[in-house]
Amino acid sequence: MENLKNQRILIIGGSSGMGLACARRLASKGAHVIIASRSQASLDAALTTVPGSASAHVVDFSSESSLEALFSAVGRIDHLVLAASSSAAWGPFRDVSGAVLLKAFEQKALGYWQSIRAALPHLRKDGSVTLLSGTASRTALMHTAGLAAINGAITQMGQTLAMELAPLRVNVVSPGLIDTPAYDHLSREAKTALFDGMIKDLHVGRAGTSEEVAQAMEFVITNDFTTGALIDIDGGSR
Repeated sequence: MENLKNQRILIIGGSSGMGLACARRLASKGAHVIIASRSQASLDAALTTVPGSASAHVVDFSSESSLEALFSAVGRIDHLVLAASSSAAWGPFRDVSGAVLLKAFEQKALGYWQSIRAALPHLRKDGSVTLLSGTASRTALMHTAGLAAINGAITQMGQTLAMELAPLRVNVVSPGLIDTPAYDHLSREAKTALFDGMIKDLHVGRAGTSEEVAQAMEFVITNDFTTGALIDIDGGSR
């Protein structure tokens, strides 16, 4: 198991939710975490909650030039975590247009692709890349065909890159129903109905937490014998 003390870890999508929980956990273990997202205000707020050594940069990870600027500013890193999300592409299949799906795909799947390519010159050769996918990529869930397409691409990309980019380790963490700010756009009633409907199918009887996903992310970052893995953190939904 790798010691995180003084390791430099870049988390794209690190200003909220699972990415921020990962930043807090890794920083508490002695790593220097660099969080990046689209919003300076979100980054400023997030930094106040991260213990230890941390810094922040604004990035639009769907833009190659923005990513190049980010990595030029950050310099050498030991590990890369991709936890950014995209615009919503979920809902009944008939209601999700090609334009909506394409926008979400470009923001997340293409964003992950471009982020890894931009990172390679700066990333330790035997470091790691951790990609956050989602259980919809391998579980048939109503109204998630768009999410399945996007996260399925990320899952397969990560497992292939584990072979192509070795000795760099590449792993995928696949969360299920996690109570994060991603659901804040819903009314309290709508969120309760959504969660209640999904929780009844979970063996553990509850939604997961960002901290539980962060624990899995720490594992794949620090375990030197883990690559090409797909870790389900889903309460048994599969």
